[in-house]
Amino acid sequence: MKKEISKSQKMINMYNDGKEIKEIATAMNVRYNFVYNVISNYCRMNSVELRTNKNNEDSKKAKIIELLSTGKTKTEVATELKCNYNYVFKIEKEMKQAK
Repeated sequence: MKKEISKSQKMINMYNDGKEIKEIATAMNVRYNFVYNVISNYCRMNSVELRTNKNNEDSKKAKIIELLSTGKTKTEVATELKCNYNYVFKIEKEMKQAK
């Protein structure tokens, strides 16, 4: 007889497979907060670094800067990266102020 794994263990397995917390919550039809609590407890107990949206935002920001630097328009960047136009506008403004 095969023992079924718990919902929390399924979340942990999906997280270890590279899924983001939001993706896990959507796939399992549960609240984001529930998944976040399970994953953050797992990470804390196992000395694993918690991947957060902040990390994704930083990498998205770098990609926006890269694409804008190649001459793409804000609209093209927002469309390609599937992100908010206003966010791209904000990043471009920060780039210009930094120069």
